[in-house]
Amino acid sequence: MMSRALLSLDSKQLNRLFPFFIIIDAAMTIIELGDSLKEICGDRLGESIFDYFTDLHIDEDIQRTNFENSWITMKQQPVRLSGKWEKIAGQNQFFFAGYSQWSLNQNQSLKPGINADADQHNDTGNQTFSVNEYSYRHVIENMKIGLAELDMAGQIVYANRSFCEISGYNFVDIKGKSISELWTDKIFTENGDSIAYNSITSEVREIQFLDGNGEKKWWLVCKSINFNHKQEQIGSLLVNFEITRNKGQELELMAAKLEAEKAANSKDMFLANMSHEIRTPMNAIISMANQLSKTNPTAEQDYCIQTIQTASKNLLVIINDILDLSKIEAGKVNLESIGLNISKVLVDVIRVITHKAEKKGLIFNYFQPHLDDIAPVLIGDPYRISQVVLNLLSNAVKFTDRGSVSLTLSLLKDFGDSQEIEIMVKDTGIGMEPEFIKRLFDNFSQEYESVSRQYGGTGLGMSISKKLVAEMGGHFNIKSEKGKGSDISFVIQLMKGVGADLPVEEKLTLSEDLFSGKKILIVDDNEMNRLVASTVLLNYGCQIMIAENGQMAIDMVDKEDFDLILMDIQMPVLNGYDATRLLRKKGFNGPIIALTASAIMGEREKCIAVGMDDYITKPIKEELFITVIDKWMAKKSVETAPPDVEIPLYNLDGLYVISKGREDFVAKMIQMFCDQMPTAVADLNQALANTDLPAVSKLAHKLKSTIDHLGIVSIQRVIRDIETLSDENAQVSVLIPLIDQVGRVINQVIESLQIELKRMNQDPSS
Repeated sequence: MMSRALLSLDSKQLNRLFPFFIIIDAAMTIIELGDSLKEICGDRLGESIFDYFTDLHIDEDIQRTNFENSWITMKQQPVRLSGKWEKIAGQNQFFFAGYSQWSLNQNQSLKPGINADADQHNDTGNQTFSVNEYSYRHVIENMKIGLAELDMAGQIVYANRSFCEISGYNFVDIKGKSISELWTDKIFTENGDSIAYNSITSEVREIQFLDGNGEKKWWLVCKSINFNHKQEQIGSLLVNFEITRNKGQELELMAAKLEAEKAANSKDMFLANMSHEIRTPMNAIISMANQLSKTNPTAEQDYCIQTIQTASKNLLVIINDILDLSKIEAGKVNLESIGLNISKVLVDVIRVITHKAEKKGLIFNYFQPHLDDIAPVLIGDPYRISQVVLNLLSNAVKFTDRGSVSLTLSLLKDFGDSQEIEIMVKDTGIGMEPEFIKRLFDNFSQEYESVSRQYGGTGLGMSISKKLVAEMGGHFNIKSEKGKGSDISFVIQLMKGVGADLPVEEKLTLSEDLFSGKKILIVDDNEMNRLVASTVLLNYGCQIMIAENGQMAIDMVDKEDFDLILMDIQMPVLNGYDATRLLRKKGFNGPIIALTASAIMGEREKCIAVGMDDYITKPIKEELFITVIDKWMAKKSVETAPPDVEIPLYNLDGLYVISKGREDFVAKMIQMFCDQMPTAVADLNQALANTDLPAVSKLAHKLKSTIDHLGIVSIQRVIRDIETLSDENAQVSVLIPLIDQVGRVINQVIESLQIELKRMNQDPSS
């Protein structure tokens, strides 16, 4: 069925498309003829079509859905017209789309007004063009993509059905009108800014459009130049496609994503605050209990101290479990890849758990293969392996009242460069029902509510263990029978290492004069935290001074010299981040160590980025606490004043190490740097101009590794400050000079590297 919109074309256009067209009404009366047909049979308007034409297969033609040729034959002349019948939508009329004539005597196509013999060599081409044009027009009229044809003056000469439906106009109302005027104040960008029609180009873009019904819709739109068959420009074509529904769904998804991210951030913030608030009093309880145990208490006092310590450690386990789960679910767990002796790792875990088994009267066994079977050094994360094994053993001891608990290490496969091992924990405890085994690894999973009341625990240990083992590329195996016990094991594959891969353990010899003559500043707003740190440090001979906030610390550093500063993060007046930045800016080059109750992922990196040297979490573990401080004290004491030398713009030593001396690789990296960095710096400036601080942070993070690889020392701390300040929503005025400095230095580096690159390309030995 043909749209009336096509027939709303002016007479000139309709005759150009179908020079032999006929329109008849339901009574088969001719109501309109093409100009070329009138030249052959005269003006027959108002007369019956049966008087002048035969082979009228109107119904059959209309029912055909393809573009197969049809024809009608003139009665008074030996001429046949090629075309196709269509019914006009919404009207009881019929349209014959006649596009060529045929002489029945000469069996050849005739063009209107031209002698057949004079153009007989080109008739086939003209016929093909006509058929295709009709077919294309039919497709264009009925396709779901809107299309409008404009003349050289920008006036609408044709619009298909979809264009009219999408824009909310009737073709008869917009025909001949200037589209620029018609669409004034009706086209908007994605952000809602009004734009002119001329801003629409050949590039497909999303816009908002106020249609003829006053409704705002989303379109995909573009335009292009329109040519005739002689390749002459006759105007332009405008194409549009409505995406309102899709855009609505996209905006809903974006809003949902933002809400989800907001919820995730709220969760992280809650966990951070919870960790901070609980760890602060825990720090005082655990540390003071440890100090009290050194005072030669009576047996009764010692029992009370041990009870406090045990209860505190249990509470700390719960806090760490919740934080671990949050890290794993966020994909923020970073596994170590260092050398380890798996037997030693397990023996260390056994040492922790043995006394608990002995208190319950359980037999504890450890079985391992022949020492030569397991590689002496494997590569993995000894801390996470210990965590999983400790959880399995703790559960086994907890849920076993009589009998035994055993730990077994087995070698399953030796692959030459790696080994697949199985670590199994077996107990004779209460066992598990088959149904509970299916949900053993669910978060907060306990078999019965009574189990939680009787044995305690959060139900997070197994969930965390499974996720950690999965991160290591392993899996769990479980066998259990209610009332008889459980066999739970995990299988992991670890690469083999050598002795040099094992971390060197430096045992600190603690003495009362370890920090004799040293002055340490403790900066913390919490009195309990200051008391705990002071009490521990005073046992090692140092002088202690305290500050309640960052501003007080800066004032004190201006007046006195300190060998080391312990800096809390969350403080009133001036927090630890800002205080550290100002101290470094003022020239303090001594060690600054973060001492904080915030144990969430990424906190350490933030502290290092602002200029701190190390990071210790509360509650304080005395040996670790003293070890870290001693390390930085020793480092400071051996440092000498550096000679006054100019810092090089960059250093390619790192690239040569990575490439094992291959100069072609280094040249390629230099070329990539020179090609990509101007764009990266431009993007950074653009993000700042748009006040898009999350984008500034992401771009700075990407630039950070590149700057490190090329050893651009002068802006290593600057790019980290940009990342951190952006995360903290700092003022744009603070970021402007930092980003300007990065841009200037990178431009200097590019100029110097381009000279280096020319030298490398000219050197015949490269």
